[in-house]
Amino acid sequence: MNHEATPFEAADAWPEPDLSFAAPPRPPAPVLSPEAFAKIYGPWAEWLTNAAEVKGAPVDYVALSLLATASAVLGNARWVTPWEGWREPPVLWAMLVGDPSAGKSPALDAVMDPVKEIERTLAEDYRAQRRSWEAEDELAGLSLAQWKADAKKALAEGLPAPDKPETADAGAAPIRERISISDATTEKVASLLVASWRGLLLSRDELSGWLGSMDRYNGGGDRPFWLEAYGGRAYTVDRKSSPEPIVVDHLSVAVLGGTQPDKLASLLVKTDDDGLLARFLTVFPDPVPLSRPRAPIDGALLRGAMERLRGLMPAHDEAGLRRPFYIGFTDAAADALQRFRQDCRAWEAEANGIFKGHVGKMPGLAVRVACVLAHLDWAARPTEIGLPDRIDAGHIGRACHLVGEHLRHHAFRAYGAAQPPEEIRNAQRVAQIIRAEKPDNLTARDIQRRNLSGLQTAKAVGAALGVLEQADWLAQFRQESGGRPRIIYGVNPRVWRAA
Repeated sequence: MNHEATPFEAADAWPEPDLSFAAPPRPPAPVLSPEAFAKIYGPWAEWLTNAAEVKGAPVDYVALSLLATASAVLGNARWVTPWEGWREPPVLWAMLVGDPSAGKSPALDAVMDPVKEIERTLAEDYRAQRRSWEAEDELAGLSLAQWKADAKKALAEGLPAPDKPETADAGAAPIRERISISDATTEKVASLLVASWRGLLLSRDELSGWLGSMDRYNGGGDRPFWLEAYGGRAYTVDRKSSPEPIVVDHLSVAVLGGTQPDKLASLLVKTDDDGLLARFLTVFPDPVPLSRPRAPIDGALLRGAMERLRGLMPAHDEAGLRRPFYIGFTDAAADALQRFRQDCRAWEAEANGIFKGHVGKMPGLAVRVACVLAHLDWAARPTEIGLPDRIDAGHIGRACHLVGEHLRHHAFRAYGAAQPPEEIRNAQRVAQIIRAEKPDNLTARDIQRRNLSGLQTAKAVGAALGVLEQADWLAQFRQESGGRPRIIYGVNPRVWRAA
């Protein structure tokens, strides 16, 4: 870019560019009524309200963080099956959208601090077990050396070798149990899942960095891995350093973190629509006024609940291998879910882009949320509420209302409204290039040769540049060269001044 000088006047002579197409208006933030909030979250409603007040954060941030964290702790111990042929792990992916001062990180801390306390205890237990095992392993080494010497002597004398003593093997080293991780390669995540079997929570303050760097290893191999991590199916990771692959029985990883609206908008413009972003439950509330808390956060309540969820044991198959314990639906719950599926089909017909994909996944999301809510009820009040062995109409009704009537509108606010026609989306991508590189001018060929998705043909590039012309970002002129004139677009310098 930056060809010969463009025949335009100084920056002050340019018209003011229209920036509205690059930042479409946001719909208002949806808010649950106190009655609906209390009904959905049941025994956790008061805890969530207190935690949000203490942290100065919207209660939606804390509530969605609780659901995602509990889903990871449940992991592969409990799956849900609405009817034969349909199985869902409980794991949820949750995205908190808001400006830097909106309270995303404090909301995450409210839920993650008790989990980190559990992990510190697990680390201490592991260190103690490791010291004990290392002592046994040293003794086993001595026993093994003695046995080898005795066997060698016996064979030299023509006598049968003695049996290897049990004391010559200390057994497998203890495994350090983990609940959460903040960053890891796919190979490391797979190794941790093999060791713990149950599942993991990927927790990050800023999700855009994780999403944006997903293709940094193995030529883009991370995205398929994470798409599978949502489904909980078996997965094999081949290792360059070893002929033996890592085989994960159930690749289940919940995801929790925040991002800023502009970073999310950038991801929406750049990302391929492979369904990864559509899997996230999203909240994008307005900031809340700061107020003095009325009650402290009861960290002991949350820690006790998480420990109860971790204590749930998996089932075993005919070969004695671990498998998830499957929880079915009552007939009334299955009927309610079917009605919700029909609602989602109608909403999906009116949606587009990533938001359309999200609506299509909402029945499965509601099933997962129902499983998590049912177990959170029990974990909060185990002496009053029995451990769920079925998902009833109340569980799925609460989940469908949360996912369909509340979080659906948050998802539309976050990225559904940012799905304009193709020429607008392409213009947004060119606008990003202009703001980043600040060229004096450019040509259609400059854009086309970048081989960007959606901008690979002259027609698509021309439509995008036409949008930018109408918005006074660009002005075209013809450069005569004796043959066919060359079209060059001058760039309005007020664009980056406004930025």
